[in-house]
Amino acid sequence: MYIPPDHQQLFEEAERYWKLGDVYHAVKLHKRIIKLVPDWHPPYLALARIYHQRREWKPSFYYFKKTIAFLPDLREGWWCLGIAATALKKWRVARNVWTKFGLSNLPATPEGLRLTYDGTFEILWMTAVDPARAKILSIPHPASGFRFRDEVLYERKPIGHHIVARKRVPVYAEMGIFKRSHYRTYSCLIHDASAKQIQQLERLCYDARLGFEIWSNAARAMVIENPQAFPEYYGRSILPAEQSDAPHDHALIAIAAQNQVEVLHVLDAWEVIALGQYSDLRGY
Repeated sequence: MYIPPDHQQLFEEAERYWKLGDVYHAVKLHKRIIKLVPDWHPPYLALARIYHQRREWKPSFYYFKKTIAFLPDLREGWWCLGIAATALKKWRVARNVWTKFGLSNLPATPEGLRLTYDGTFEILWMTAVDPARAKILSIPHPASGFRFRDEVLYERKPIGHHIVARKRVPVYAEMGIFKRSHYRTYSCLIHDASAKQIQQLERLCYDARLGFEIWSNAARAMVIENPQAFPEYYGRSILPAEQSDAPHDHALIAIAAQNQVEVLHVLDAWEVIALGQYSDLRGY
């Protein structure tokens, strides 16, 4: 279709605003173009991308749906529509989209999830619920704003790989909270504990349905300087094995529970069973 040069110029100006980070004027101009040329798809797609990147799911859903009406074979449009539909709990639309991509059933094996906050990133374990939702299996650092068993939105396009036991596990980026879990995060120091004693504490937490993590071994680092890189993240598993019976001076342990009473019950039982000692119990 014929688009007058002045409308083309308006569109290019709107795109420049977006690249410069001026969301307000970019959105305003794109909406103005839609009023002038309602049958032209580029401003609909541009708005859909803006709202998707900003995680504003209602307008993202609206504009991707509009875009698909013009471009029914646009894979990006369908994919992002599925994410927005999931975020808005439009389950019928989401199921139709994931079926279209052949993603009705996903593997139940743990995969990597990257949280980015405060200038750092954290690599966690997650298990996929569907192509846009996952459940956190690790205990995130409190500064992240996430908790054990939170259900999060994520982008199912790998941004890197986590190297674990010489295997490459895909890592995905989170896109915000979907459903908050009832677990709270606690931490403590355990003293002069051998690997066996730590494993006993882990087993007690598992039996009590509590989360357990050794934060001393957490994989946290500065955000990569080159956002276009496709990095590989290495945990402590690439280091030489430590003596299993050698005690550690202290280890920072995280436990996820719904209340502190559950944590104290497990720690007190561990002191009796494993003859261990802990201190500095904190809740977040």
